[in-house]
Amino acid sequence: MTSRRWSALLLVPVLLLWAPDVEAARRVTWSAVEVRSGDDAKTVARDLSRLLRRETRRAKWGKGDNLELNARVIQLRWEKHDDVLRVTVTVIGKISGGKGVRSHIRLGGSPKQRRKLLRQALKIVSGGLVTRLSTIARRSGPHKPGAE
Repeated sequence: MTSRRWSALLLVPVLLLWAPDVEAARRVTWSAVEVRSGDDAKTVARDLSRLLRRETRRAKWGKGDNLELNARVIQLRWEKHDDVLRVTVTVIGKISGGKGVRSHIRLGGSPKQRRKLLRQALKIVSGGLVTRLSTIARRSGPHKPGAE
């Protein structure tokens, strides 16, 4: 063996011992997304779940133990005034065993684009919810079940 190979073989254990401990990123899961029964309950639950999972992948959650989150739609109201349809959406999100947040929006649009209006409102609400929850998770450090 050449001296370069020997030095490389000797250097590997030194680097492994010298490298700082790296904790894995948190695994974040949504255990429940609750929507009151109504006209759009299935659609809202499906769309909100997808949007929350998407936003969760994009957010920075910090390092530490795994997190389990819950979301509940507490308000979904439609109002029609002349040729404007308004939707009001309020969602509460909570870290299991920890703090919770609320996200609320009221949007207006064309009555012909009801589905598009709902998706846009849910997207905005889910983005705000996940951003606030991830900030809380990062600031609180490693999550300890049962600690409040």
